[in-house]
Parts: sequence; structure tokens; C-alpha cells
Amino acid sequence: MDGDRVKLMTRMASFEANEGRQAIRICNYFRSDYVILNVVRSIVSSTIAFMLLAGLYIYYNIDTLLQEVYSMDIIETGKTIITWYILFVGTFALISYVVYSFRYDKARKSIKDYNNALKSLSGLNDRS
Repeated sequence: MDGDRVKLMTRMASFEANEGRQAIRICNYFRSDYVILNVVRSIVSSTIAFMLLAGLYIYYNIDTLLQEVYSMDIIETGKTIITWYILFVGTFALISYVVYSFRYDKARKSIKDYNNALKSLSGLNDRS
């Protein structure tokens, strides 16, 4: 009986020290709030990354772009850039949605398991 209690308490202490902190922090949010917050962060990060990549492309091809600046269709070029931006950011947003939804569900399950372990420990203490 005491061996079961010690094993359970050890497992719970290990959870609290390791993944429990992160799981508790995640579960302090509602699922939708947690996912949306992290998707917005991902959109901001991917926008910055897109701008950096566009800047590198412009820097690398500056001589070609300067030669063709008067002959290129600005509206069509703008549409192409916006399309690439939407695809780039949309991909990151979708991946973020899936990843952070999975993380929230995993954290929720681990907290639920932890609470069940607390109930079991309480039952073991009541029998003593």
C-alpha cells in the first residue's frame, strides 16, 4: 500500500517538475484563446520573415529589377507579391493552428491525468 503511494507521489512530482509547469501554463488559457494568440504570433513572425526574404530577393536581383522597372506591370507584380504573401503566411498560420491545437489537447490530457492521480492519492490516504 505504501509502495503504491510512493510510486504515485514520485510520478506526480516528476510531472510537476518537468512537463507540468508548461501544461499548467497552457491550460490557464481557454483553448481558442491559446490557439489564436499563438497563430497571431506566427502570422507576425512569418510576415517579418516574408519581408526579409523579399528584401534579400530584391538585393540579389537589384540590377535586373532596375533595368525592368519601367517595362514591368506594377499592378500584376503587386498581385503576384500579395499572392505569395498570402500563401506564405497562410501556410504558417495553418501549421501553427494544428501544432498549437495539438499542444493544448496534450496539455489538457496530462492535467486531467494529474488530477486523476491526485484523486487516487487522496483515496489511498483515506484508506490508511
